[in-house]
Amino acid sequence: MPLTATGLCSVNLGHMEDRLSCLEGLDRAGVMIALEVALAERDNERERRGAPTELVWTGPEARDSASRDTSVVVRKLFRSAQRSVLIAGYAFDHGADILSPLHEAMQDRAVTVEMFLDLRQRAPACADIDAFAAKKMGEFLSRNWPFGEPWPAIFYAPTTIAPDSMVSVHAKCIVVDETTTLITSANFTDRGQHRNFEVGVLLHDPSLANRLVAQWKSVLRSGVFRPYRIGS
Repeated sequence: MPLTATGLCSVNLGHMEDRLSCLEGLDRAGVMIALEVALAERDNERERRGAPTELVWTGPEARDSASRDTSVVVRKLFRSAQRSVLIAGYAFDHGADILSPLHEAMQDRAVTVEMFLDLRQRAPACADIDAFAAKKMGEFLSRNWPFGEPWPAIFYAPTTIAPDSMVSVHAKCIVVDETTTLITSANFTDRGQHRNFEVGVLLHDPSLANRLVAQWKSVLRSGVFRPYRIGS
């Protein structure tokens, strides 16, 4: 010190000359102050942007765990929604608790919600598929959406409830405002949110979120899924 290009070369750091030219001539104290300011600005920027990927976990955690709790993340995602939420899920229960922040977002900010569901049961061989689906959808709403209006748009795949079906909607994901995505092994159930061992990732990546929404919309347009007309 003071920092110079020659000094950097003398300690085999000549390759950093261009990047450190703004510090040239500063003494040790000046360099340390500049580095502290730069690190603080970097940390503030990371906080504003959010981590690109976060680990989400249900189950016991070690003291040094850096994961986030599944139920907390799900509720926060629903509360933060400003425009849209897409949900795909296999199993649901305790909807009055898990889905209440979502209903509040729909009420307060006119957030639109689309849900792609598995009905968890095959139709009897002689049953009308659409009538059976309507019955199961009604049961889903009575158990998991006690709030009434506004209603989510709900979709089901007839192929999953055919008598001999071996197909399920086994995906579990949430996409909020086409910017943030949760992909998880956890169902939307008390066990999945609070008691099982479950692993997921929270991704702050608008490109991925857009592609995932587009994937579900493409499958919907292809006719694989059908809308359930609430009140029909």
